[in-house]
Amino acid sequence: MSPSTEVGERVIALRSEGNSFADIAKTVGVKRSQDAFKLFVGAVEQRPARQRTKLRAEESARLDALERRIRHKDDADKRDRKLASLGKLRKLLAGT
Repeated sequence: MSPSTEVGERVIALRSEGNSFADIAKTVGVKRSQDAFKLFVGAVEQRPARQRTKLRAEESARLDALERRIRHKDDADKRDRKLASLGKLRKLLAGT
């Protein structure tokens, strides 16, 4: 198994355990949570079709829960920025 494959597998395992992408980024040594998310997406892409579908569905449910929390924020500008970022994550996930 290549080092990048090992990191990807570790990212999937950590996310499946409920770790945030910020925590995952620290654990695997990348700077930003977005970088950890990209590693997750890349690792999902390498999985067989059934596993990809399952992992996407699980992550989509997490993103749905995050969206519900974001929508309750009082600061409209902050809420809109976070929702836009969430949309980008959904597009990345759907592309796998």
